[in-house]
Amino acid sequence: MSLAEFDHIQVALPWQQDQWQGLLSRHREGRLPHALLLRGEPGTGKNRFALALAQYLLCAQPVAGSACGDCKRCQLNLAGSHPDLNLLEPEEPGRAIKVDQVRAVVDFVSKKAQLDGYRILLLSPAEAMNPSASNALLKSLEEPGERTLLILVTHQVSQVLPTIRSRCQVLQFPVPERQQALQWLAPLVGDSGKAEKLLNVASGAPLRALQLDQSQWLGERNTVLQQWLAVLQGKRDPVRTAEGWGQYPILELTTWLLGWQIDLARLMAGMDTINNRDLQPQLQTASALVNPQRLFASHDHLLRVRQMLVSQANPNLPLLLEEILLKWSQVRSP
Repeated sequence: MSLAEFDHIQVALPWQQDQWQGLLSRHREGRLPHALLLRGEPGTGKNRFALALAQYLLCAQPVAGSACGDCKRCQLNLAGSHPDLNLLEPEEPGRAIKVDQVRAVVDFVSKKAQLDGYRILLLSPAEAMNPSASNALLKSLEEPGERTLLILVTHQVSQVLPTIRSRCQVLQFPVPERQQALQWLAPLVGDSGKAEKLLNVASGAPLRALQLDQSQWLGERNTVLQQWLAVLQGKRDPVRTAEGWGQYPILELTTWLLGWQIDLARLMAGMDTINNRDLQPQLQTASALVNPQRLFASHDHLLRVRQMLVSQANPNLPLLLEEILLKWSQVRSP
């Protein structure tokens, strides 16, 4: 979530209508829970949904199932100065949410709203809280203030403490159906073919695809793929390759590698449909070289690396990249 998103009214995305209508119905019936945990793959729009819900609940006169954008409360929201809305996120992207940050908002959620409505805390991503930060939030989840709503967003629910999960109503946000995602994305990128490719790269997640369209990083994808395959084939040195990869955003890099490994496993299992459809010829060729058990071991290692990147403030990135590629170089069948 970004503060930049506060400058306009958000609405639920087309593939989120079931979740949206369900929450509005519960709100009308007075059954809205005090804590929500929105879980799903990155790029499916969970943060937008969270902000849309906050704006709706804080609006004085919602129109057609969304905030009006015109009342005083909406204007405060759009200015990022609504006294009853608090955003909690890492101080730097990819870093941890610190315990001191959580302690600073505990007082906020314990008080009554200043504008006689809801008091809302948006926290994203929840997996960025270390155990100390999570424990600091527990009291607020157990004993929230009157008309208080905590909305937590997670891309990796397994990394959220069970004590946090058990105190929230969990909403699942799956990757939308391909055609629905294409219909939404194509007008925004101006070309259906381009939208198709972007969805391939983003493993079907529409907002991640849109972000990639706005980034020069996408142009490096083929270079990274060819180097990655060359390491598997024994044609490139893993350590030297890791040195070159230091220029890339590592969270996005690990997302691509995880997606490619999943596609390799699908091809090896005889499945026809993979996420990175435009890479199917290269991945099909590579699948003939791979040992399944070693692939799963490499995948598990990569998952642990990604979890480390999210949970640790200062990981040793060069060392992590070397470990990723050394593990990957061992995947080839003897």
